[in-house]
Amino acid sequence: GFVAMGAILVTQLPKMKDGLQQIIVPGAQELTLEPGTHTVFLETRSVVDGRAYAVDDVPGLQIRVEGADGASVVLTDPSGSSTYSLGGREGRSVSEFRIERAGTYRVGADYGEGGGPQAVIAVGQDFVGGLLISIFSSLGAVFAGVGLTTGLLIWIYISRHRTNVAH
Repeated sequence: GFVAMGAILVTQLPKMKDGLQQIIVPGAQELTLEPGTHTVFLETRSVVDGRAYAVDDVPGLQIRVEGADGASVVLTDPSGSSTYSLGGREGRSVSEFRIERAGTYRVGADYGEGGGPQAVIAVGQDFVGGLLISIFSSLGAVFAGVGLTTGLLIWIYISRHRTNVAH
């Protein structure tokens, strides 16, 4: 059970990190996105191209998302508070948006008229859901292993007890 848990976590957690597309801000990047809800995270600790970024807060940072046609996509507060710490990256949800069509979207952020520190935002689709599935799958593997081991021990005990009674 614990080996299966380790295998699930070792194989799935790195994929979770790869599912987050990083953008250095102020700045913007073209992202290919699938339909659905996407969460924008502020990475409070991050490394991009060998450079470390660390921020605790980014007052005045304005995130924006535009479709290929230049139309703005509506951003809302995240539906829940999500945080992560994976592979030297730490982040917290700051916004989310929903798109109806797959395509290329320009995602970026700046400080408007004021200035602010360089930081990293990351965009992911169903990141927290995928993380929870990985965690619960690994816990399920542990409980299944414990259940099988317990069942096997009971079977061995009963088998030996019957053998001793027969003699």
